[in-house]
Amino acid sequence: MAVEDKQTQPALDLFIAPLGEPALRYAGTLARDLRRTGISVELSVEGKLKRAMELANKLGARHTLIIGDNEIAAGHYALKNMETGAQENVSASEIPERVK
Repeated sequence: MAVEDKQTQPALDLFIAPLGEPALRYAGTLARDLRRTGISVELSVEGKLKRAMELANKLGARHTLIIGDNEIAAGHYALKNMETGAQENVSASEIPERVK
């Protein structure tokens, strides 16, 4: 059986890093909605941001969305471009256009 080369796997569009239990529940719904738009999404169950970012890198995610209680309340989330390191605040409706 051949081992798949990392370069042959399609890039992961978005890795969601929820911080806390309420954020995890919210992120699950958001991930489902984004998948319906054709975006490939993985959701971290790790509660620590550093570990979630390491996992996002390992998976080859192009972007990471950080969701915590404050972000949910404000309706804006931190979206990090994993290649450039640039980070911006986006609303849920802006996510598809930013990650495609």
